[in-house]
Amino acid sequence: MTHPPRSNAALPGPGSSFAFDANQETLDFLQRGFEEYGDIWAIPPQGGAENVAGDGGLPVWVLNDPEAIHEILTRRQPDYGKGVGFERVKMLLGDGLIVSDGDHWRTRRKMLQPAFSRPSVGAMGGLIARCIEERAETWEAHADSGDPLDIVDEANRLGLRIILRSVFGDDLEALDAREGGNPFNLVVDTVQRDLMFAMRFRQLWPVVRELVEARRARGAAGEAEDFLGRYLAARDRDSGEPLDMEGMVDELMTLLVAGHETTAATTAWAWSLLARHQDVQRALAAEVDAVGPAVMDGKMIQGRYDLGSRVIHETLRLYPPVWMFTRKALKDDVLAGHPVPAGTQILITPYLLHRHPAYWEEPERFDPSRIPSSGIAPVRGAYIPFSSGPRRCAGDGFALNATVQHLVWASSRYHLDALCPDAPAIEPGVNLRARDPIPLSVTRR
Repeated sequence: MTHPPRSNAALPGPGSSFAFDANQETLDFLQRGFEEYGDIWAIPPQGGAENVAGDGGLPVWVLNDPEAIHEILTRRQPDYGKGVGFERVKMLLGDGLIVSDGDHWRTRRKMLQPAFSRPSVGAMGGLIARCIEERAETWEAHADSGDPLDIVDEANRLGLRIILRSVFGDDLEALDAREGGNPFNLVVDTVQRDLMFAMRFRQLWPVVRELVEARRARGAAGEAEDFLGRYLAARDRDSGEPLDMEGMVDELMTLLVAGHETTAATTAWAWSLLARHQDVQRALAAEVDAVGPAVMDGKMIQGRYDLGSRVIHETLRLYPPVWMFTRKALKDDVLAGHPVPAGTQILITPYLLHRHPAYWEEPERFDPSRIPSSGIAPVRGAYIPFSSGPRRCAGDGFALNATVQHLVWASSRYHLDALCPDAPAIEPGVNLRARDPIPLSVTRR
């Protein structure tokens, strides 16, 4: 495979501006743009500093070239900060790792990175298993009745329990016992991710603060093997200071949202694919039978089941939870032979990058053999479901471990069949989700 040629000529692109957003219209526009203009092109500015282009109305660069994307995300990461579009996320998450930048982000990332180490994530296998087993009654009921299981709803509810249990540990019982039920249930009970949802979600900040204060008051803040305990034990490497309360709540809420959306969506898409590709599902069941059930011994599940891990990586190739994101040039640069003025917004679309026909043969086809269980794709920069470089998602190992663990559990007990052979329609909002329920029939093996 060859990379597209480089040129010092002006970037191609449409003659008029386009106000991109997290929606199907934008995805369709970008798809047409790559087909017409190639892997590096530009959208004309709309004018003014407050519009989508920003900083005086510079053109918006659009990239679908793995080499150029690798440069921005990895080799020259300090020269490219967060771009437009993160303001909406900041309404939900405050100043957590996903939206913070600069020295603040670097300091916070160093503080929290130990919580996401392989030993730390591996030690949470028991918490994840507990949540999966709690859902067994639902799976058994569908196997008994023959009623279809909506895997989207099931994955959402499971994903919420997994992230809540992994963050709060045994304190989850206190959330469940609150009057009116667990307040975090609004995450699965509310479909839309709009301003109203953001306002309701912000009302959970005091709930998290309560749980943090209660844990501190018990005097065993850093002893628990959940994320709250590990965040309470985190210290700034230079000053030795812990996270203040505002930072603690921002980071926990960031983890709750990012952890739920990633594991829930990936689990649903994986089972939807397996139900429509019976040969792969049977091979996965055979691997689980041969390797044996997952043992919660403090080690990573992801990687022990080679096909299971490959299934998840191929799922993330086809359905990356974050399907579009932006970066902003912090200083003048040259990229792919073209000058990049400081302030230029750069748009990257993993959903389309993962389907680039120059790097993926029959890109729409589900083929777990494409990417090894390590997740290192054959072409550098062509597979970025968790971004890449220093700003790669800190929780990627947790998400991979949780989703593979569920594949192992369900594959050892059940067989799923799709009631519709066609691929489900996507909804490219803030995250990439299924537009409609995905009903699957469940039978015992």
